[in-house]
This record gives sequence, C-alpha cells and structure tokens, in this order.
Amino acid sequence: MLCKTTHQSQQKKKHKADMDGSSSRVDWTNHPPQLYPLIADHLKTHIEVLRFRSVCSSWRSSIPPFLATISPNFPFPHGPTGFLSQITIYLTRPDPNPNPSSSSSSPSSKGWLLKLEECADKIRLLNPITNWRVSSVRDDVARNPTDLNLVDLNMVELGKAYALRYTKGPGSIFGINKVIVAPNFKDCSIFMIYDEGKLGFAQTGNEKLTLINDQISDYDDLIVYKGQPFVINKWGQIFRINSSLELVPFSPPIGFGCRKNLIECCGELYVVDRYLDQQDKKSQVRNARDELVMVRNASFNFFLRHPLLRRRRRIYDADPPKAVDFKVYKLGDEELGGRWVEVKSLGDQAFFLSVDCCFSLLATELEGCKGNCIYFTDSNDIGLALRQLLRSDGSVFSLEDRSINWLSSSPVYSQMFWPLPA
Repeated sequence: MLCKTTHQSQQKKKHKADMDGSSSRVDWTNHPPQLYPLIADHLKTHIEVLRFRSVCSSWRSSIPPFLATISPNFPFPHGPTGFLSQITIYLTRPDPNPNPSSSSSSPSSKGWLLKLEECADKIRLLNPITNWRVSSVRDDVARNPTDLNLVDLNMVELGKAYALRYTKGPGSIFGINKVIVAPNFKDCSIFMIYDEGKLGFAQTGNEKLTLINDQISDYDDLIVYKGQPFVINKWGQIFRINSSLELVPFSPPIGFGCRKNLIECCGELYVVDRYLDQQDKKSQVRNARDELVMVRNASFNFFLRHPLLRRRRRIYDADPPKAVDFKVYKLGDEELGGRWVEVKSLGDQAFFLSVDCCFSLLATELEGCKGNCIYFTDSNDIGLALRQLLRSDGSVFSLEDRSINWLSSSPVYSQMFWPLPA
C-alpha cells in the first residue's frame, strides 16, 4: 500500500510538472462541439455560465449569455409576496498561470472568501460574514463585481444562503433571520425563521405563510443536513422537519446560552452556543425593526420620500446584543437519539457564523485565517444586514484564550476577503 501511494504521489508530481510546461498545456478549443451543450445543461447560475463562456471564443459562442429567469414569489410575514435571491460563498484561489495584468492575482497558494448574491440579472459582492455590500476598499479605489476576473480564479463553493426581497420596490425584507430551500419537496418551498424565533413554511403560489408549531416561537437556526431540513430552538434541541411539517426530535436539549447556530464540519453536526451581554436588547431591536416594517409596508413611495432618520437612529441606538462568550458542542450517537459533547478545541478548523449561513473551513486554506477560532457577526436579521442599517465589520472569538476582537483591529484578517487590500 505504501508503494502504491508513493507511486501515485510521483505520478501527481510528474503530471504537475508536465502541466507547468507550456508545451503540455491543454488546448481547450479542440473539444468535440457536441460536448458543449451537455456541459451547459449543468450550468445553473450566472457565475457558472460566465466562467464557461470566458474560457475561449469557441466556448463563448457555443452557448448564449445567462438569461435570468423570473424568481418564484413567496408569501412573507409582513406583506404580500417577495422573491428569493441566492447567495453563494466561495473559496477562491489564484490561478497558477494568471494574467499578469490582472489585479486579482496573488503570489500565495492560499485562498480568500468571496460572497456573491445573484439577484435577477445582477450580481452583488457582499462581505462574507456581515453581508455588507462591498462598493469600495482602502486607498479610495472603487471596486465592484465588474472588477472581478473569474478566469484568473479557481473557485470552490463552500455553501449557499438565501434572502427574501420585495417583488416591487427596493430592499430586502426585514425581520427574516434565516431562510433555507426545503429539500425533497414537490414544489419550490422554503423554511424561514422570522420575528426572532417563529418558524414558517412557504411554497410558490401560496397566499399566506404557514406557521409551524404556533405555540412556540423560540427557534434560532435552520440547516440542511444530510439532505434533510433541521431546526434548533433556543434550548439547543434539534428537530427534523418531515414532509408533513411535523417536528421530529433529533437530539436532547443543551440549555445554557442565548442563541444557537447549527454548522456542519467534516460531515458531522455541531452547535455553537452564543452567550450575549444583555438579553433585554433583543426586544429593543425587535420593536425598532417592527416600527420600520409597518412604515415600509404602508407605502413604498412614503418609505422612499419620508425622512426616517429618527426611526433609523432608533435602530442604530438599539444595537443588537453583543456576544461575550461561545461554547461548541458536537452531536454524537445520532442513531441513539444523540448526545452532546463539548468541544474544547477546533484544531485547524475555523467556524464562520454569517448573518445568513454557517460554514467551516481549514484555516490553512485561507489567507489571514487562524484556526481554533469562530468568525461571526452580532447581527441576526438578513434584511437589516442587506439594507446596511446595522454596520458591522465582524468579530473573531478564540477558543484558546476566550478573547473577542474586531476583524478590523488587525490588517491580517483583511487578507481573508476579496477584494484584497491594496
């Protein structure tokens, strides 16, 4: 076995050496023409079509530009309908043979995080943790998604997130804490957590949102795990949501902290338990947001014209509760109903708790990233984050020394995200 492994390693090195030589590079223009439409059938997003058509002129002419389909409408808590936008998180690395004139090239073999929202025919570049829309970077150099040369990057998808936007008028829908697309349902369906803990279900064509388990409104997070939807409540008990919209207990409760996040790492399910400084701030943020939502739904024109500075200032003043500590738990013995084991160290793994999704990554793969850390935002409302009413640069928690620091406090952390600092 050792000899076989050594041989494979030698073959990989030889193949890499061959590929580095200009005489052995693949001529992508000589593929059979009938192959192109077969590949195109599997391109589902704007980014995938752009990358395909950017390979060469023959590939570009083989399929038409991406045509944005009409997103299905869903009922939502504070109005008639809204449409679903898709957000994708990528680990991007510089191409080993980049264009010398490209600004996205990097001498390092490590990558950085890139978060793109595909909304109708537009692509928005977002901060991977806070969802703050990236429009400029340091040194007054304007950057936007049109500056991103996808040909010079190797992109690996880390996860998907979703946001609800108004069908008419600008902006995202306030009061939405988490949205996932329901797997294995006949029609296009979504689950959402809204109004700080209610669990809802919606299908295209429905006029009203279905409230699941209307006796309880203390749900914290949703995840698709092993192809099935799961939800966790504030006590740390996980439920599987079946096709009849029934909540089937999947784990015992944890208790303790104030807000729970579900995250998958190396195929196993973890819970990150967040301890907050002031639990009372939740109600302050909810009341301020609800007042803005009522005005927003009363009239789009009124929302655009009326001076809402006082109301917005109330939201700024009612800052979301700040995290002061974290604990991580791993679910074991799933077949026996599960049991929670506290994880004291993440090793080389880093957890990312974004406002709309959670994911894990080896710190050694990401420029400027430290292992055994949790990168997070205090915001818990997708709509407020995308509307940029609550500005935050994100924070990092170290499981080693239990410290919390702003990501903006160190230039090292800025290397994790695209666009890179000048």
